[in-house]
Amino acid sequence: SYLAVANLRTTGGSYDISSVIYQWNGTAFAVLQAIPTHAATDWEYFSIAGRSYLAVANLVAGSSYDTDSTVYLWNGTVFLPAQSIATHGAMDWEYFAINGTSYLAVGQLQQL
Repeated sequence: SYLAVANLRTTGGSYDISSVIYQWNGTAFAVLQAIPTHAATDWEYFSIAGRSYLAVANLVAGSSYDTDSTVYLWNGTVFLPAQSIATHGAMDWEYFAINGTSYLAVGQLQQL
């Protein structure tokens, strides 16, 4: 079992902060991986053709809402970047499938 935590900002106010993936070790969740993020607001897990993915919604980088959000692919040990997607104040990801076709929708704070 895994737990992905989206971290918005540091105690000093910086939006550049790692978000953390935890793995259940039988008695507690232990850090598996820290992933650099920019005011992360959401993680979305999904699986396509037996492959596991995590998408992170990055809200802001510096003072700009124009920041990429990233889809990560599980390689059996850790999550590796698979695709970068231009977003504008990303707040939420939702994965869904219709008639065998996969979709990933993003909710954004800013218009394109």
